[in-house]
Amino acid sequence: MSILRSNRTTGPSAARAVHQLVPRLAWGDAVGNQARYLRELLRGWGYASEIYAEQWDEECREQVRPAKDYPREAGADSALLIHHSFESRLVPLVARSPGRKALVYHNVTPARLFQGFERKVAQACTAAREELLALRPLVECAYAYSGFSAEELVAAGVPHVSVLPFAMDWRAFDTPADPVLRAELEDGCANVLFVGRAVPHKRVDDVLRVFTAYQRLYQPRGRLVVAGYLNRETPYGGYLHGLRDALGPERVLFLGRVSAAQLSACFATATAYLSMSRHEGFGVPLLEAMHRGVPVVAHGAAAVPETMGGAGLTTLSRDPVEVAGLLAVLERNPKLRGQVLEAQRTRLEELGQDAVALRWKQALLPFLEGTLEAPRTPEAPASVDLVCPALGPHPDSDMARLALRVAEKLGRARVLTLRPGIPSPRAAPEVVQDGGIETWRFTPDEPLSREPSAELPGASSLETAVVGSPAVPVLLGVDTASARELLARLPSRTWGVEDSTRPDSSRAEVRRLLDTRLLELKPSSLATTAARLAGLLARTGDAHAR
Repeated sequence: MSILRSNRTTGPSAARAVHQLVPRLAWGDAVGNQARYLRELLRGWGYASEIYAEQWDEECREQVRPAKDYPREAGADSALLIHHSFESRLVPLVARSPGRKALVYHNVTPARLFQGFERKVAQACTAAREELLALRPLVECAYAYSGFSAEELVAAGVPHVSVLPFAMDWRAFDTPADPVLRAELEDGCANVLFVGRAVPHKRVDDVLRVFTAYQRLYQPRGRLVVAGYLNRETPYGGYLHGLRDALGPERVLFLGRVSAAQLSACFATATAYLSMSRHEGFGVPLLEAMHRGVPVVAHGAAAVPETMGGAGLTTLSRDPVEVAGLLAVLERNPKLRGQVLEAQRTRLEELGQDAVALRWKQALLPFLEGTLEAPRTPEAPASVDLVCPALGPHPDSDMARLALRVAEKLGRARVLTLRPGIPSPRAAPEVVQDGGIETWRFTPDEPLSREPSAELPGASSLETAVVGSPAVPVLLGVDTASARELLARLPSRTWGVEDSTRPDSSRAEVRRLLDTRLLELKPSSLATTAARLAGLLARTGDAHAR
């Protein structure tokens, strides 16, 4: 079926041109490669299609048009795909542009993963999530590359969310290997490879720790090869070099940016590919390693388990010795290595170019032809959001029991928590009604720890749901990762409850921000605290106590 000659009834303004908007068109990065490939698909389907950007690399000059020209050059029959992954400051431009718009969401790295290293980048990540909410009323639909990302879009209230595979031109990975680098790396060492920017959330420091354990415990002739941007002058770049010196492993190669031929040499000589990243909206290098026949070991955070699709070795552990053991077994067990490589080939078959192009065509069709159904009228929102990450994984904890008691006393309240166990991929928060209490369960950004006393990870989708809601947030546990994020973004209207049994050395700022809106929970006062909190919220007009 041709996308331009569908049997479906077209809307009043079927698109004739489909353009894309990116903040920066970069050479070689995932967003830029995706935009270029989608442009070729769209042109092949008969659409006029350009990429608009505010900034671009010199190598991309002939492939891009200035973003500032889009409102003037677009028409009522134009459609715009807005790629969003970082702060863009392009929302006003989108708002004043004619034609229809859709969001392509690559996900935004949580700001907390940059704290301690890149304050300005952390601020930009927070701003990007504010832009996500600002784009919500401007788009008709949205496309995400994983259920993990789609969950956040649904939590934000974005209409018509679809999950689509990352559209890639696999031919781009078939560049012949650079002979000089290949010869250097083919010296009998077992090469462990990581490809990507050396930035805090990629956790190249954890890659270093795992490799050090691997070299000392299993493979003395191991070599770590890190291919990708690394600036020694940045706080994180300096930290990595210092950590390498402190750990003392031999044969660690920081290559920095590499050419396509050098990258091919890295993959051609790799024994295994290792990723310890704490956040990926998709993770293209994982599939690139599979395509090049390199077994993958990856930490299962964010969308990584979905990208792996049951192939490779996905680990929930961050223990260097445990993960090093996975590298060792891949090297020492030829049968397992063969099974892993076969599973990776099967995974790639699911992402064949023809199949992916067809899925994109089918998903884009209702948007481009103007036949999307009108969004459903949302139900009356909750008046109180009880944010209790512990309820899902630790339902018998005092904070979890407090959440349920307060919810029972309040009308139009919902409880927001983490999904317990090892969550399977979902494209929306899990909403459960139990005894009249509405509970929303969200996928954590990182795997839950096996240690019951460990701090619970944050959940970007939960945080976006709270920030985008008119309800009053109540943080049941002010020392969780999500509580810290929400306090930073919503300090003036948030209530909180602190656990008297936990150390309070870091709570001075919380007490300053919340003042009289901060209550204390003691083990003996659960019922009293629940009644007091419900009463305070009712008296301020934020809710109605039952």
